[in-house]
Amino acid sequence: MKAPRILIAGERSGIGKSTITIGILLALKEMGLDPQPYKSGPDFLDPMHHDMMLDRKCRNLDTWMFPDSVMELYQRSAAGAGVSVIEGVMGMYDGVDGRNEEGSSAHLAKTLGAPVILITDASGSARSVGAVVEGFRRYDPDVNLGGVIANRVGSKNHEGMVKDSIRGVPFLGGIRRQDSINLKSRHLGLVPAQEQFTDGRYEQIRDLIMDSLDMDLLLDIARSAPDLEETENGSVFGEESPQVRLGVAMDQAFNFYYQDNLDMLVSRGAELVPFSPMSDPMPDVDGLYFGGGFPELFASELSGNDGLMEEVRECSVSGMPIYAECGGMMYLTESMEDLEGAKHRMCGVFDVSTRMTKDLKALGYVEVVTQEDGPLAAAGEAFRGHEFHYSHAHRVGDVRFSYRMNRGKGISDGKDGMIAANTLASYTHIHFGNRPDMPMRFVDNMQTFRSGHR
Repeated sequence: MKAPRILIAGERSGIGKSTITIGILLALKEMGLDPQPYKSGPDFLDPMHHDMMLDRKCRNLDTWMFPDSVMELYQRSAAGAGVSVIEGVMGMYDGVDGRNEEGSSAHLAKTLGAPVILITDASGSARSVGAVVEGFRRYDPDVNLGGVIANRVGSKNHEGMVKDSIRGVPFLGGIRRQDSINLKSRHLGLVPAQEQFTDGRYEQIRDLIMDSLDMDLLLDIARSAPDLEETENGSVFGEESPQVRLGVAMDQAFNFYYQDNLDMLVSRGAELVPFSPMSDPMPDVDGLYFGGGFPELFASELSGNDGLMEEVRECSVSGMPIYAECGGMMYLTESMEDLEGAKHRMCGVFDVSTRMTKDLKALGYVEVVTQEDGPLAAAGEAFRGHEFHYSHAHRVGDVRFSYRMNRGKGISDGKDGMIAANTLASYTHIHFGNRPDMPMRFVDNMQTFRSGHR
């Protein structure tokens, strides 16, 4: 399989990787190359910016959460693209811990045979940038360091000094600092694309990249990636026609979904029915899926749609398969307290109350073993996931937990995955690439429910 590809890595977080990657993607689109975007790691927000401006959906790739599925997921989505651009995570070598490369941008680049374009911070230095690049090049010789971009250069002369300092690695150009193009952030990362989208901002980012970088050289580096041996499809995706209807909460409050998760559910026989818990009535469905997001910012609208909340409670009691992650989990509790201290009534499926905080409560990979049968997995099964939240359960009543956390924090006392009837809700985010049987089990549960209630 011929698949031109590059991975954009940074020497550390906060170096401008997201903005530069978006600019490169838009420049490649302007050049007529139909780029396919990817995000290394479990992030939900960077892909929203890619999706907003491109004709292809961004995909997440993670060599720790789902190492066995990375190649199949990559090849399936890269087919037909002119070039693939993978945005890295944190610093280039940062992974699951200080010793293990799994989960790092470097490990993903080696797995995919992708040349790496390293972004360095040139502010406050010049010749020292060359030493930084040399350190990254030597740290793991198996990583193909294909090129370097210097961000935050102060002048043309400064850029020339940085270029002269770099040895043995192609220099693609320097980018001047422009605060007007920086993407905004909030407590879970970048602000969602739809909240800060303007044509002018994205066009400014694209034009800066096209004026600053040698895009022909970048393409040569991407096209130097070796051909890939094609994987056999079928281990992750099925080929089922629609058999059940799955309501997917999709609005400003709930929008953290891995695109491949949705595609896997469709491939196993689910017709996706998007709806807004902020304003819509209950859709005619056989199951419900509440992803993460920012429900605390829209708590008044959510609590105001009390008719839907009552129906969600009734559906849960009736045994409808329902799955909720993080913000979706908070929606299924008794109440949510926002950052201003205001308390908002939620669905009340679980006897738990949550509270937003200004301090980060959990961030990182998790390992889970299930203790009870649920809509996604049977008791005794293990899987990997991710958690990232600024809220906590400040009151936990009489609830059952399905997950024992071998790694990670969870909801309470090393437990996560509240379960009631056929409803499962957790802080843990799951990518089904780790357990392709999960979407199959979820759809099977919906079929069983449908046959008894239609």
